[in-house]
Formats: sequence, structure tokens, C-alpha cells
Amino acid sequence: MKIRSTLTAGCFIFALLTGLVGYFGGSAITRISGEFDAVTRDGLPAIKTLHDIRHAGVRIVASTSEFALVSMVVRDRSAARQQAEEEKELLEQGTGLYQAAFSTLKDLSERFDPEAQHYVREIDRAGKDLMALSAESVETARRAGAHSAILEAKERFEASERRFLDVVDRALALERRRLAMRQQEVHNAITFALFTLSAASAVALLFAVGGGSLSAILISRPIALLQEGVEQVGQGILDTRIDISSNNEIGRLANAFNRMTTELRTVKDEITTARNYLDNVICSMVDALLVVDINGTVMSVNPALCGLLGYRENELIGRSFSSILADGGHGQSIIAEMAEQGQVPDRELLYRSRQGELIPVVLSGGAMRNQDGEVCGIVCIAHDMRERKRSEEEIRRLAYFDPLTGLPNRALFQDRVSHALAVARREEGPVALLFLDLDRFKDINDTLGHAMGDLLLTSVADRLKAHVRVSDTLARLGDDEFVVILTGARDERGVSIVAQSLLDLLTPPFDLEGKEVFISTSIGIALFPSDGEDGNVLLSRADMALHAAKEAGRNVYRFYSDDMNRSAQDRRGLEDSLRRALANGEFYLDYQPQIDMHTGGVFGVEALLRWNHPEEGLIPPGRFIPAAEEMGFIRRIGEWVLRAACLQCRAWQESGLPPVRVAVNVSGHQFNQPGFIDMVDRVLEETGLDPTLLELELTESTLLEGARDTIMTLIDLKVRGIHLAIDDFGTGYSSLSYLKHFPIDRLKIDRSFVRDIVSDLDDRAIVEAIIAMAHSLGLRVLAEGVEREEELELLRERGCDEVQGYYFGRPMSARDVEARLRAALPVRGTAPLRLIARAEEG
Repeated sequence: MKIRSTLTAGCFIFALLTGLVGYFGGSAITRISGEFDAVTRDGLPAIKTLHDIRHAGVRIVASTSEFALVSMVVRDRSAARQQAEEEKELLEQGTGLYQAAFSTLKDLSERFDPEAQHYVREIDRAGKDLMALSAESVETARRAGAHSAILEAKERFEASERRFLDVVDRALALERRRLAMRQQEVHNAITFALFTLSAASAVALLFAVGGGSLSAILISRPIALLQEGVEQVGQGILDTRIDISSNNEIGRLANAFNRMTTELRTVKDEITTARNYLDNVICSMVDALLVVDINGTVMSVNPALCGLLGYRENELIGRSFSSILADGGHGQSIIAEMAEQGQVPDRELLYRSRQGELIPVVLSGGAMRNQDGEVCGIVCIAHDMRERKRSEEEIRRLAYFDPLTGLPNRALFQDRVSHALAVARREEGPVALLFLDLDRFKDINDTLGHAMGDLLLTSVADRLKAHVRVSDTLARLGDDEFVVILTGARDERGVSIVAQSLLDLLTPPFDLEGKEVFISTSIGIALFPSDGEDGNVLLSRADMALHAAKEAGRNVYRFYSDDMNRSAQDRRGLEDSLRRALANGEFYLDYQPQIDMHTGGVFGVEALLRWNHPEEGLIPPGRFIPAAEEMGFIRRIGEWVLRAACLQCRAWQESGLPPVRVAVNVSGHQFNQPGFIDMVDRVLEETGLDPTLLELELTESTLLEGARDTIMTLIDLKVRGIHLAIDDFGTGYSSLSYLKHFPIDRLKIDRSFVRDIVSDLDDRAIVEAIIAMAHSLGLRVLAEGVEREEELELLRERGCDEVQGYYFGRPMSARDVEARLRAALPVRGTAPLRLIARAEEG
């Protein structure tokens, strides 16, 4: 029932007064209800729709920015694609929300005045521009374009974002002002209604306190509740509700009020959700973000910045931006530049952490503006560059420094020597290159292992680093090779002093995990400018001098000389000729007979390698064998010698001659290589020679190198029936104590002892001792280099078993050996020894 009818029925006696009160009260309430209906119908839906549009725009902006950020920053491509698809889905949702909200706003705009319809058109233009630039940014990022293209699209998109938000914010501000005006009108209407009803009620009270009081209570209380609710909403308390159950104007007004507060709460919740979404995006950023005001005071930070600098959030809020920069004075200029230009390109800076660590970052940022377009703050985003800096440093270290010793490697050495030579040319000063190589470093690796070898190299490097001056350069070129670039030494004497000091420096033992290791080194020296004006030339000539130092007995230094260059050229020519000699058939074998002292017969021959060079003629073995061993060619030559000797021995047998053993020298480089036994088996099988007719001659140093493996190899040879002999005995270790461990058949006394056996009592005593000790071990003894009858007689008296030398014949061809063997067939006993000698003399 309406209030006017209620007053008429309740106060019939005072009909006129009550009618007037009801009329004025009803008019006021109708006006209030109309105002609330207008707010409900136009104001609140418009505000809600504008908030929806703004929320949709914010979602489009956030998803587009996150999509571009993922495309630029995330390194894991699979994770990047997954996150990009999620952001794309959110972007499509935001676009749908925007279109639905704008459609609602457009429907509402039919009842708007021209000013409101104008901002609807502005929102339409700004929204279309925002979505178009969003699509362009997404497409640019999807094509994996350059960061510059993505950043350019991002800049235009952010400008469109600001225009869009500016238009929406101005529209919201307009609607809020109108809502405030309508609220004021409602408030005025309520106040007027209260005044009117109070006056009428006061007059009526004079006539009927009871009826007037009842009417006032029935009408004024709901209106007071309504006023209180409006005031609470004005204070921001959106949970306010007015519980009026009457089905009249006040009841409808209360229902409209409650609908309004419900919709306002919904709008507030949506705004809070959007803000939380943006907060989550900012908190999940891997880059460090902070917001400062125009004075450079930090207003907001994200967790990434706190983790980067080691501060808590409350410790950073209120600090100066300059206080977290390594160069504090630069902070205000950065803020001023960003405020002036709106946005600045990336720049590298140093942040200072709480612990004082300097952190390299790439900083980018832009200005925030208020509704009036004025700069109200700066957003700064910093990307941590420490990992990239570490990677760059590691790449530089790997490119220019030896990973084991930390010394400059060959690449950095080339740069340092070029610089040193350039300075020397400018100042006309000297430079010396000292090339160091550890003596017998391979033995360390073979006996102690490569780990200990590496430890030795680092220890050597540490000693050298502590000794070499800061102005000089110490580098490791590889393996056990070091080089020193020495500046400031005025003459060879000064360089000699330094070289000798380096030799002395490495003489004391090295403690390698509790084991003392002694080493020595050899040094080759080349001088600028006398030995060369180029770094490569100097290094090459220092290498030649190093080889000369090695050949001089090691643990010495040698200066480069022109003779070394000629020798190196001769050696290179010799090596080239060696490679062609085997293919061209330039090698051949001579054979020297070996005589049994008891029978006087030839029991064997020693195969001797000869090289007939097409231009130089015969080249002695002492010249080309060491070169073949150094260049690793001795294995092929040794196999050829073994095969040729076995074939010739088999040919003598097939020609009807009695069996004669052939002795072949085996190089240590060949004997200690894997596959040596297989090679011997293969040659014997291919040639068909009985293994008992083959004797292999080894040196003492070969036997003692890797003794355990050597014993196994010798046993393998022995079980095949092959004879084994030690060649040049007495010139190596000169000890018989190790012989009991090796299955040796024969000792060959070196010719250097036999040559002076007649005149030199020491040599005679040595020969006697060797023969006696060898016989005690069950070994036969062969004396090499017998050239005179006096030597032969002394050896016979001392019990020597076998001899060979010029006294019985020089090395001869296979044909001559065959003739010699045929001529010696009837010879028996010991007398023929002299006959053979006399035949040679004749």
C-alpha cells in the first residue's frame, strides 16, 4: 500500500493536512525513486560497463606484454611455446570480454547525452587501435623477429595502451561525477522530504499527536535508514544493505539501493581481480622491477629485485634509486632522462647488492603518467647479466688460456709476441724467445700415469710463474712445451743467466702427492732481431735450438745458429727422402757372418740395413735410423728388414745350403709398440721361415723400458723358438742382475770394448767379467768388431763363444754370403778360422 493511502486511511479526520503531507512526501519519494531508478538504469550500468572495458583492456595489455616478454627472454623453447599459448588464450579471452562490454556500452549510449556519446566513440577508436597493435605485437613476437622489432612494436602498443586507458579513465571520471551529482540530488530530495514531512507532521501533531507520530515513524524511519545507507556507500562501505520489506516507494527505493551496492561490489571485485592478476604477473617476472617517483624514491619493487640485491621489500621502499647503483651520482640523470623522453633504450649499469657485490644489469624503463598526462613515476626493469658475463669470460679464458695450467695458450702467445716485437721495433730493443721442453716427460706419463703427469705440469707452471717477471710472458704451447718471451735482456749473457736460472729452478724435486719426482728441461733460444723478425720464425728457430739442446745431452740451453737451420733443412730433406725410399726400393740388406769359435764355421749372419740414395749414394745407418725413429717411420722399415732377411734365409735353405741363423736388429720404438708379436708371426708365416733360424737383437735400454711388459713379450717370442740377443752389451746399464729375469740366449759385447782389448787392461777386464758372468747364467757371448788376430786369440783364451768383424769379412751381399757358405762347407774344427781370415786378406 502506498504511503499516501496509508496516511489517508489512518488520519481521516485530518484529511487535508494528511493529504498535503502525503502529497509532498509522495512527490519527494517519487523524485528520489526516479533519481535512484536513473542511477540504476543509466549510471551504474555505465560505470560497470566501463570497468569491464578497462578490465578487458588491461588483460589484453598484460597478455600481449607477457607474450612478447616470453618470446624475448625465455631460453627453453618448449617452455616458451607452452607459456606463449597460455598467454594467447588469455588474450583471446580479454578480446572477447572487451567486445561484449563495448557492445553493452553501445546499447546504453542510446540514452546518453552528446558528451557521453562522444566518449563512447573515442573508446571505440582507442579500443580498435589497441587490439590492432596487440595483434601486430603478437605477430611480430611469433615470427621470432629481432628484439629491436619486438621493442618497436611494444613501444607503439604501450602508447596505444596509454591512450586507451586515458579515454576510459576520463569516461569513468565523467560517470562518477554524474553519479556523485545524482547522489547529491537524492540526498537533497531526501533532506527536502524530511523537512516537508517534519513540518507537516508538526502541524498535524498539534491536532493529533498519536496519529501524526505514527505516520512520522512509519515514513521517517525507512527514509533515515536509506540516508544512512547512502552515507555509508559514500564512505566506501559497499557491503551496506537496507532491510525494508514494505512494498511501497521506500521499499522499491531500498531494493534499488541494494541492487546498486551489489553491482558496485561486483565491479570492485573485478577491479581487485585485475589488480591481483597484474601483481601476479609482476611477481612472477624473472627480471628485477622497481617503480620510483620523479624524485628517484623507490615506491614499489618485485621479488626478483629483492632476491637480486639481498634486501627485504620494506628495506627498499623509500630508499633512493641512486643508493642501489654502483655509480650513485648517475641515478638522478637516468630518472630525469626517462621522465623527459618517456622511455629510453636498454643500457648496461651496475647494481650494488646489500653485501657490496657489483651486479651487471641491462636496464630499461618508461614513465608513468596520471590522468592529466603528467609524469608521476618511472618503471625500471633490470635483467641480470652476471651469467652472460661469466659465459663471455669463460669463452675468453678457453680461447686464450691453457685449461690445465692457466697460462696463456698458443693463440694468446702469438698476440703477446707480436706486441713485444712491435714495442721492440719501436724502441729498438731486444726480445728473446726461450723454448722449454721437459726431458723424458713421456716416462712420467708411462710410469706414474697421466694424472700425475698433469700434476707435474701444473707444478712446473707454478714454479715458472713465480720466477718469470711480470713484464715477460710465460705460455704453454702444448704437452710439456713452455715458452718465455723475455724483454729487456741486452745481450746473450743476460739471456744465458735467465736460461740457466730456469734450468736450476726445475732441478729440485717435485712433491707429487707424497712422491718425489726429479726432472730436467732443455731450452732453445732465439733472439730478435738477429735470428728473425717474425714471431713464427723466432719460435721455429727456438725449436731448432731446443733440438740441439736435446742432442747435446739434455738439461742444457742452446742459442740458435745458422748451422742449426741448415741441419734442420737437411733433416727435413732426409725425412722426405726416407718416405720415398721404401716405395722406390732404395733399401737393401748386407750380411756379416757370425763365426763359432769352437767349430770355426759360420753359424749365422747379421742383417745390416743399407740405403742407396739416388743422388747422395750410400747414407750410413747412423744418419737415417735416428730420423726414422723420431718420425715414427722405423716400424715400416723394421718390418721390411725382417721380411727381407727371413725371405733371404729361406732362399739359402732352398738353394741347398745348411741352415744358417739370421740376426735382425729391432728398434726400441718398434719393439714397444702394440702388435709387434703379431707382425713377427705374420712375417714368419708369409716367408715360411723356421722361427729357430731367426734371432732378434735388442738393446739394454729397450729391455728395461716397461720391464713387466717386456718380459711377457720376450716369453711370447721365446716359446715360438725365436732366439734373443742383447746387442751392444756394456754400453747401456752394464748390469747382469736383470738378465736372470729375461729369456735371453746371447750377449753381444760392443766393439768399443773389443777394439782396445789388447792394449787396454780395463777393457780386457770388462770383457773377461762379461764372459764369466754370462756363462754363469748359461748365456752365450758374441764379440763384435774383431779386426785383428791378437784380439781373436785373447777372446779365445777368455772363453768367448762367437765372434764377428772385419777379420772374418766385411758386410757383404746375399750372393757373396751364399758363395762364402758354399766354400766353407768342408771346413771343420778351429783351424779354418785362420784360413778364412787369410782368405779375406788375400
